[in-house]
Amino acid sequence: MVKKDLFLGVDTGGTGVKYVVTDQDGSVMTSGEVPTDPASIAVSMQRLGAAVADTLGGKSGFPRLAGLGMACAGIVNSATGQLGRSPNLPGWQGRNLPRDIGTVFHKIPVALANDVNGALYGEFRQGAGRNCRNLVMVALGTGVGGGVIIDSKLVVGAHFGAGEIGHMNLDPAGPSCTCGGRGCLEAWAGSTGLLRRAREAAVEGKADDELARLVARRGELLNTLDLAELASSGDAVATEIFAEAGRRLGQAIGNIVNLLDPDRVIVGGGVAQAGELILKPCRETVPGLVLAKESKNVPVVSAELGPLAAAVGAACLAREMGIPG
Repeated sequence: MVKKDLFLGVDTGGTGVKYVVTDQDGSVMTSGEVPTDPASIAVSMQRLGAAVADTLGGKSGFPRLAGLGMACAGIVNSATGQLGRSPNLPGWQGRNLPRDIGTVFHKIPVALANDVNGALYGEFRQGAGRNCRNLVMVALGTGVGGGVIIDSKLVVGAHFGAGEIGHMNLDPAGPSCTCGGRGCLEAWAGSTGLLRRAREAAVEGKADDELARLVARRGELLNTLDLAELASSGDAVATEIFAEAGRRLGQAIGNIVNLLDPDRVIVGGGVAQAGELILKPCRETVPGLVLAKESKNVPVVSAELGPLAAAVGAACLAREMGIPG
C-alpha cells in the first residue's frame, strides 16, 4: 500500500496557478506553475492535474497525496467551499471549489483559504511568523490585501471577509481607490496608486527631469520596480512617493496594533520589494500612533517566502486542518 505522505498546496490567481508539493514536515519538495483559465476552473484543474502527475512520476490517482490546500484570489467561504466575489476569476465565482477540484483530484481532502490568508499561514508556519501566535500580514501588490491570525488561528470573520486591511479608510478626502471609495490604504500603497501618483507628478511638473523621462519612456509598462530603482538613485520625488506610502502604511499598522496587539506585522507583496524606501517611514510612524507602551515597538518585518507563500500556506492548512497524513 502506497503511503500518503505528501501535500499539494495551490495558489490560484488570475494568470497563473502556482503549486508546491511538500512533505509531512512542510518542506517544499518541488514547485511549478500552470496558466489559469479565468473562465473555467475545470480547464485550470486539468492543467494542474497533468503537471502534478508529471511531477510525481506520472502515476494516476495521485496515490501519495494526503491532502490538497487551495489559496484562491477572492472571497472564499471555507465552510461551504464556495468562491464568492473574485474579479480576476469571473468563471469561478459561485462555484463549489472542492467539488470542481475533486473532478481531477478524486477523493483527496481539500482545505481552502483566500490568497492572502494562505500567504499569511505560510509565513506563520514556515517564514517570518514562526514562533508567533498573533500575526497580521499586509500584502502590497496591485491592490493591498491583509490577513490576521489570533491565538494561532486564521480570522476569517462572520462572512469570510475579514482582513481587508487595504480598504481601511485613512482619509475620507484622500485619493480615489479602485473600490470606489476614497482614502483607503490601497490608494496610497498599492502599485496602482503609487504609479498613478508618479504619472501625476510628471504631468503636473512636480517631477524631477529624471522621473518625467522615466514615465515618458516606460509608458504603460512603468512598474514599481522602475520607481524604486529611481528612488534608490536619489530622485527626490520618487523617494517621497514611497515615503508617503510608508507613512500611510504605518498609519494603518498603528490602528491594527491598537486593535489587535499582534506579536509582529509582516509586510509582503511586490511593492514591498522596495524595502526600506517604504518600511523605514512605516516603522517611524507606527510608535506615535500606538497607545500601549509595550506595543509601540511591535516588529514590522518583511515576508520571507516570496511568491510561493500562499501555496506553502495552503499545503500547511491541508496538513493541519483535520486532514490525515
